[in-house]
Amino acid sequence: MNSPGSVPHHALCCLILCTGLQFLSSRADPVDFSRDIAPLLTSRCIGCHNPVQRKGELSLVSETDLAEAGVLAGNDGETSLLLRMIMPSTNGEAPSMPAEGDPLAAEQVELVRQWIARGAPWPEGMVLEVPIQGDPGWWSLQPLAPVRPPNPEPGWKDLARNGIDAFIQRTLHERGLRPSPEADRGTLIRRLSFDLLGLPPAPEEIDAFLEDPRPDAFERLVDRLLASPRYGERWGRHWLDVIRFGESSGYERNIIRDNAWPFRDYVIRSLNQDKPYDRFVREHLAGDQLGPLDPEVEVGTGFLVGGAYDDVGNQDPLAARLIRANTIDDMINATASAFLGLTVACARCHDHKFDPIPQTDYYRMQAAFAGVQQGSRVLATSVEREAHRARREPLEASIAEVDAEREALRKRVLDRIRPRLEEVRRSFTRPKADPYLTEETFDPVEARQVRIRITRTTRGRYAGAVIDEFEVWTPGEDGVNVALASRGGRATASSMRTTEDGLG
Repeated sequence: MNSPGSVPHHALCCLILCTGLQFLSSRADPVDFSRDIAPLLTSRCIGCHNPVQRKGELSLVSETDLAEAGVLAGNDGETSLLLRMIMPSTNGEAPSMPAEGDPLAAEQVELVRQWIARGAPWPEGMVLEVPIQGDPGWWSLQPLAPVRPPNPEPGWKDLARNGIDAFIQRTLHERGLRPSPEADRGTLIRRLSFDLLGLPPAPEEIDAFLEDPRPDAFERLVDRLLASPRYGERWGRHWLDVIRFGESSGYERNIIRDNAWPFRDYVIRSLNQDKPYDRFVREHLAGDQLGPLDPEVEVGTGFLVGGAYDDVGNQDPLAARLIRANTIDDMINATASAFLGLTVACARCHDHKFDPIPQTDYYRMQAAFAGVQQGSRVLATSVEREAHRARREPLEASIAEVDAEREALRKRVLDRIRPRLEEVRRSFTRPKADPYLTEETFDPVEARQVRIRITRTTRGRYAGAVIDEFEVWTPGEDGVNVALASRGGRATASSMRTTEDGLG
C-alpha cells in the first residue's frame, strides 16, 4: 500500500529504467568492453564465476569461458541466459544474480544488454583477474607508526606505569574490570624465572630477592635473568618452532642432520646477544651475502633449509620438478609466516582469496629462492681455512704415498692374474639377469648356507643391488622352500653395493 503522494513501486522501477535509458542514449560512444563491461564483471560476477570456483558451472573471465557456457545464446540482448539472470522477473522479484549484494542498477543491466546485442565483443586474449578479497587497509599490513597511549581513566592514573598499561587498563575499564592486586616478591621471581628461563628460581635466589632493599630490585632481577644463557635456550626453542627448524630431514627417510646444530646455537646466541631483529631477519635470508667468510653471519641462512626435505629424488623429470617446486614452496611459506605473519601458499595456484597476495608475488618470491640448494658447506674464516689447510697438507701427502703403494701392488697382482682373467670370469659369470624372474639351478648338494655375491651390475661399479625374493628348494616333486623364516631360514646382508673391481 502506498502512502499519499508516493510513487508506486512499479512506476519507480520504470522511472529508474527510463532515466538509465536516457543516460545511455545521451552517450556519444557505444558500449566499450574494457571501460563498461570488464569492471562490472570483475566487481560483481567473477568472484564466484571463475576457473577455480565455477559456481553454476560457469566462469566469466574469458571469451572462451563464455562461449563454452552458452549463456549468450541468441545474442539479441533479450533471450540470453546471462541477461535474464541479472534482470528482475516480470512479477517484480529480485534477479537471481548477483547472489551476494544488491542487484545491478538499471543502467548497468542496460549496458550488458547493449553489449550482448552488439555481439558481446571481447578483446582478443583478454582474461579478467579475480579480485582479491583481502583489504590492503587491514591493520597488520600498515607501516609502523608511533601511537600515543590513551589517557588513564579517572582513579587509574597511579596504576598505569607505562604505555602498555594504559592500553590494557582502557579495555579493562570498558568491560567494568579492575587490575589484579600487585604480586608479592616471591610470586614475581617465580613468574619471571619460568617466563624468561623456563626454570624455577633457586632457593638462595628467592631469599636474595626478598631481602634486597633497593627500590630497583625488580629491574635488577629482570636484567640478571635476561643476561642468563638460559634465556636464549628457552626462547630460542620458540623461534625454532616458528621457522619450522628440524634436526632431521623428515619424509620417509628422515635422516638425522648431524650439522644442523650450528644454526640452532646461532639462534640461541643471537637472542642472548640481543641482536636487532631486522639484522636477525636479514641474516636468516641472506647471511652468506651479508657476511661472506664470517661464520657468525653465514650460518643464519640455515633458516632456508631447516625444514623437511625430500631427498629421495625421482627419475621422472616432471616428478623431480615437482619435488623441487615443493622444496622452494617450503622456503616461501616459512619466510612469509615467520616474517610477514601471512600464509602465501594459496597464491601458488591462484591469487590469494583473503590476503592481498597476487599469484605474481608468489612467483617473485620463488625466483628469489630459486638459487638455494640443499647441502653442506664449510663455515670458517679465511684464517681458519688456511690453518686447516696447513694441518691437512702432511696428512694428505702421507695418504698419497699410501695410495701410490696400493696402486702399484694392485697393478702387480693384476699383471699376474690377467692372462687367466677371462678364464676365471667364464667360470662364474652368468648371462644377464632377468629383472622379473631369474632362476639358478644346480645338482642337489647338502649345505647349511647359501651365499650370493653380486660383483657387478649393468649400472657399473659401486651400484646398488637389491634381491626382491630369494628361495632355496629341496629336490624332488614335493620339494619345499627351506629359505622361509617359518622353516628356520634367516637372511643377512653385508652390503647393498657391488664390489670395487668385480673380480670376486
